[in-house]
Amino acid sequence: MPVADVRPGMVGIGRTVFAGDTLEDFRAHIIGVLRNVIAPGRDLIVAKLEGGPLAQTGVIAGMSGSPVMIDGKLVGAVSYSLGSFSREPIAGITPIAEMVEAMRGTPARPSGSEFALEWPATPPQIYAALGRVVARAATPVRSPLAPADIVGSPTLAGWAPRLRPIGAAVMARGLTSSVEHDLRTALAPTSLLLAAGADSAQPPARRALQPGDPVGMTFVRGDLEMGASGTVTHIDGSQVYAFGHAFLSQGPTTMPMTQARVLTVLPSLDSSMKIGEMGPVIGRMTQDRSVGVGGVLGRGPAELAVRVSLHSAGASSRTFNFQVLHDESLTPLFAFVSILNSLSSFERPSGPTTITTTGHISYPTIGRMAIDDVFTGDMALTQAATTALNTIGALATNTFRPMLPDSMEVTLRVAEEADYSTIERVWLDTVRPTYGGMHTLHVQLRRYRGATETISLPITMPAQASGALSLLVTDGPSLLALEQTELKPAAPASLGALVARLRETRANHHLHVRLLVSTPGTAIAGESQPALPGSVQAALDTDKSTSATALSRTIVGSWHVPLPRVVRGSRELPITLRPSR
Repeated sequence: MPVADVRPGMVGIGRTVFAGDTLEDFRAHIIGVLRNVIAPGRDLIVAKLEGGPLAQTGVIAGMSGSPVMIDGKLVGAVSYSLGSFSREPIAGITPIAEMVEAMRGTPARPSGSEFALEWPATPPQIYAALGRVVARAATPVRSPLAPADIVGSPTLAGWAPRLRPIGAAVMARGLTSSVEHDLRTALAPTSLLLAAGADSAQPPARRALQPGDPVGMTFVRGDLEMGASGTVTHIDGSQVYAFGHAFLSQGPTTMPMTQARVLTVLPSLDSSMKIGEMGPVIGRMTQDRSVGVGGVLGRGPAELAVRVSLHSAGASSRTFNFQVLHDESLTPLFAFVSILNSLSSFERPSGPTTITTTGHISYPTIGRMAIDDVFTGDMALTQAATTALNTIGALATNTFRPMLPDSMEVTLRVAEEADYSTIERVWLDTVRPTYGGMHTLHVQLRRYRGATETISLPITMPAQASGALSLLVTDGPSLLALEQTELKPAAPASLGALVARLRETRANHHLHVRLLVSTPGTAIAGESQPALPGSVQAALDTDKSTSATALSRTIVGSWHVPLPRVVRGSRELPITLRPSR
């Protein structure tokens, strides 16, 4: 039924599931139509709902998408509620014609998203991005209306600013208390709720999907489940229309579409919601638009297979398996939650801890990227959870050709104690180092609450160099900070250069040595070069196709030594080279 045929006083029949898998009818008493309220050309039908538990619950989160029929014709999807603490179930209905038209979008989404982060990212930044994921689905409608825009009672104009998307029923099953607390903190500014999913004795129904049935979209599934459910509005062959409003406003997307089952409705004066569980994958969501989400029944989309092995002293080994959605911005975020939740399930959330991480990330074109790092201290759990994600995030959001991995396997070995060595002293085996000579660098380390040890490594001096030189012996974080503030390596100029940089180790358990010369230099495509002739430097400065950055100091030698524990501290040794005799 077109919106032009909808009149105040009409009564529609809606359909949804309030519990189990039983479709129930409710009535929708049409109050009027708001023209251009969502956006130009986007209308909203306003109705008072009646039936089932609605008198006690009001409009329920999770029923967005519930179809409404008038005289046997589909009008649209219940999709908006009227503010909070409403005494009556007043709802907005998205016209079905707008939903169908919006699903004819492009199948590809360009890189970049409001959820994207600069990698490496910190746990607070990741949680903030997760908060934005949910907040985006709860953006209230703010649309000034003129009296001419109203069909029906003029008092509708006063309601428009308070209309907001009902919201999907966001569910999580298997979250630890510490991770759930951090997630709830991130979601606190939003109007969406994080409901604990449930394991019922009865599995979700496997009958054919019908209008009014719950339908899910998953972020993570397996030993941890996170996702959201709404309601199916219409099915046309294999094409599914649902929700009646945006979920994350991703536009073209690719998310697993699942069956879902409603266990019960949780009444709330603020926002009632359906409590349910996710079922098997039955297809893929392909569109996430302002007037609804759409998908295709059949085979599910590609996902990231995550396998986490956890080994703790004096405890049995445990293995966790997850499937994380494929998305340039969201995959790193929910992979972080999966790994951190695995650690938090059986390890203490605070106190001195040392975690050794090993494994690999597999890509279809570039093969395996190694995972090899050690973390220690009170924040070891969250730091370990991010170790593999820096690579995933950097490759997923790069500007050359975004790449998502097929699988990730990570082994976490946990000890409830601090274990690190501090750099105390560095020296060469001679006071007269020579150009082109090979000398031995000695580094004295003191282990936490332990004795000192000295390690040695050969250092080859440059055959020629002008200016003051120094040997920098440092830990991984200090080296990264120095590169960002002083050495400033240029951004990689190609995907291959980015992959090569990611393969370079900045691990916490490596002793990093850099030979620096205090003369101006240039970083070309991410590689440090000595000072260039003025004419060449001027040409590079004007060539926008070449990534070149001027440096105050230049790296002329690079070494690293892996150690069995975290290294901390930094020492710099000035040296003067002499001609060899």
